[in-house]
Amino acid sequence: MNQIISKIYPQCKKSLYKANNLYLKPILSKVNKTNKPYYFANFLSSFDGRIATYDKNHSCLLTPERIKSKIDYSLFCQLHAQSDCLVTNTAYLKGLNKGHYGNILSIKNTILKKWRDKNNLKTQDIIVLSNSLSFPINKSIELLRERITVLTTSRDDKKIQRLRKKGIEVIKCRGKNVSAKKLNQYIISKTYKAVYFIAGPTIVEQMICENLLDKLYYSTSICIMGSENYDELIRGKFLKKSRGLELIEMYIHTNKNSKIKQQTLFQVFNLREK
Repeated sequence: MNQIISKIYPQCKKSLYKANNLYLKPILSKVNKTNKPYYFANFLSSFDGRIATYDKNHSCLLTPERIKSKIDYSLFCQLHAQSDCLVTNTAYLKGLNKGHYGNILSIKNTILKKWRDKNNLKTQDIIVLSNSLSFPINKSIELLRERITVLTTSRDDKKIQRLRKKGIEVIKCRGKNVSAKKLNQYIISKTYKAVYFIAGPTIVEQMICENLLDKLYYSTSICIMGSENYDELIRGKFLKKSRGLELIEMYIHTNKNSKIKQQTLFQVFNLREK
């Protein structure tokens, strides 16, 4: 894929960019200049804020096909390729096992693999946040077991031993939920530099609440989904006061090849407030 995307903010002489490498360099340049972990997340939403709606066929909340695009997935993969650690959760592993989600725990794109090799980036580790430990260990997970660490508040020794016997590291945490502060402490102890959240919105909301998330990549499909049963980026359980966003880049793409004209905004925000 080598589609062209238009930059609309900030205005500059160059306005057209190739989508296949649009997001590759910015994160890497930031990571090389800082001693702290660099936290970033990406979400795809409809214009009315739905990141997931109820899917009758699978009886669960899923990203609507209507808002997906090849360019959004390409940009996701570029961000994914820059990380040395991925953070996910129980819901994703359950959905992966049921076939609701694709396997995004490793890089499959040959060009991005070569890009990582050129930049001397080691194989990514994976942190799974799971309070219940109620997820299946299928072949996909077994193949990655040496790269996976589970952070949990569970005290169920049978479940913990089941994972450890499979070669998966399990670290116990106090409290009802694995907090953003505990996650941050663990990441610092492991000296990870670029941490990409591919989990749901709960941990991202906590990271924003604790002023830890550095950058948010937010794609907005210009359509209205509706639906009474849906999910959104901020649920409001953790974030009790407003946080400022700084829009630093915005792009737009119009898919002229589809039967229904589809436009998507790609927005990049800085989040950390000093």
